[in-house]
Amino acid sequence: MPSMSTQRTNEEWLNDLNASGEIQDAAITDLRDLLLRATLYFFNRNQGDVAGMDRDQILQCAEDCTQEALIAVMNRLADFRGDSKFTTWVYKFAINRALITARRERWKGKSLEQLTSFDSKTLTEWSLQDRSSGGLPDQSAIQSEISDTIWEVIERELTDRQREVLIMMVFNEVPMDEVVQRLGTNRNAIYKMLHDARRKLKHRLQARGFEIGEILALFTFQR
Repeated sequence: MPSMSTQRTNEEWLNDLNASGEIQDAAITDLRDLLLRATLYFFNRNQGDVAGMDRDQILQCAEDCTQEALIAVMNRLADFRGDSKFTTWVYKFAINRALITARRERWKGKSLEQLTSFDSKTLTEWSLQDRSSGGLPDQSAIQSEISDTIWEVIERELTDRQREVLIMMVFNEVPMDEVVQRLGTNRNAIYKMLHDARRKLKHRLQARGFEIGEILALFTFQR
């Protein structure tokens, strides 16, 4: 027999989760099962990020991610507008939690030097990944010029801390909480340093004649 999670409409999901007693309990159980399956699916597809963990540890991480996602979904039920299936909407909460955990595991045990390791060759390889959805003409040439400009700013215009934060968060995809812990500061300070670094990059790129649309199409700075 199919589970209720495959039978509920969007409206039924919202009604049941906002109900009380046994109706709400059953809906939460179904929601939790859905989130756990999504989380385990993500870990199974990204085994390299959890290679240092055994099966029980992965399962425990999946349980933790599921609980965090469940709380987030329940707190944001009012945000659901019905533009997609409810199950698709909640799936993203599970994947987001799993992604953060996977990134944290990827960098666990590595030194600050490793976390901030970056050079012009790595930048070129990073920039040549297909980040454009618009198929801009002469994309490779544009990416190469932008890469050169970014490297100049990283080397000459950023403070040591701005450079570390930018490399860790944008290029090496180190989670915010890990950056905060490694640098011994707080989230507001990290946001400020990242904002200032991005502003310098944007200013220099625009000074070179690039439109902000071209920059955003080629490089995704929000990770």
